[in-house]
Amino acid sequence: MLAPHRIKNGDEEDDLQLIDGIIEFQEILLPEKPTTVRITGDYGDVDMCLANVCNGVEATVEVAISEPDHGFDLSISCVHFMMEKSKEFHLFGGTIGESRQLRRFVMAVFLDTVMHLKFKVDQKGSNVVEHCCSFESKLHGCASHQIKLENASILVKVTWSPLIE
Repeated sequence: MLAPHRIKNGDEEDDLQLIDGIIEFQEILLPEKPTTVRITGDYGDVDMCLANVCNGVEATVEVAISEPDHGFDLSISCVHFMMEKSKEFHLFGGTIGESRQLRRFVMAVFLDTVMHLKFKVDQKGSNVVEHCCSFESKLHGCASHQIKLENASILVKVTWSPLIE
């Protein structure tokens, strides 16, 4: 796996190099139980959660926000059950001020399990509102879910495909 991670600092040439390198994993040595590995760089650390996902599929999550009346903070996380334990992965955190498509999030999940996506919406001066949607993993196909907020609409699409072996 290539690991050129940067800290966004304006224009691309202004970004700080966090870590840069290659990580090689031996499938036989990777546990099925999720393990967190910390990689330390010059300007900070990156925590990576690793697991050997046998009998798994690739989930590509796409999120589009439309019709926001005014800005709000959005946090997205994925809760997935592995080996009878749940693990929450932070996918996105930021301010939404206009209609936009977020970058794609790609992860491996066990086949025939349920992946839960958690959306926390924080409007300045209001309570934090949490919305959840669940998707059952499949070998092929896609599913979508729409979340109607007071001041915006969030469309979530998950596309399933087999992992390359």
